[in-house]
Amino acid sequence: MHLGNTLFTIAGLVLLSTITLSLNTSILQNHVVLLQSEQILEGIALAQKYIEEAEACRYDEDGSATIPGSFTYAASFGPDDNEVYPYFDDIDDFDDFSTTIVSGTIPYQVDIEVDYVNDYSPDQPTTSRTYFKRMQVSISSPFLSTLASHKLVLKRMFAFHYFYSE
Repeated sequence: MHLGNTLFTIAGLVLLSTITLSLNTSILQNHVVLLQSEQILEGIALAQKYIEEAEACRYDEDGSATIPGSFTYAASFGPDDNEVYPYFDDIDDFDDFSTTIVSGTIPYQVDIEVDYVNDYSPDQPTTSRTYFKRMQVSISSPFLSTLASHKLVLKRMFAFHYFYSE
């Protein structure tokens, strides 16, 4: 073999190694992004589950209440003495609910807050009883590494509806 052929062979092997290394790095980065996206989607689905469960509940413990003055005080939010999850009967029973869910090997911490809010400022809790309640579901996990706080927060505002029938 001539010196020129040897140099071409070495250069070809170096080029092939460089391309292979770049391709493997790209595949690994894509796999990491895919796994992170999967964990975020799983966290969103978990939060949505609790929101949908609350949607199936009454607005207030007192089913006959029709004006804010007769609704439950915000200080009394949370499950009644005889209520445990998943047998909540009104939205505010979810207040201060906290649990850890392990999906596969990934732990998710679920924390829920329920507050009265006004329609013109739904991100500001109020102590006044209103026709609007906001449920905030926080999902945190050390595996939600793409998020600065390792936490997802979903919010849902519920409005009181009164159906009059004779």
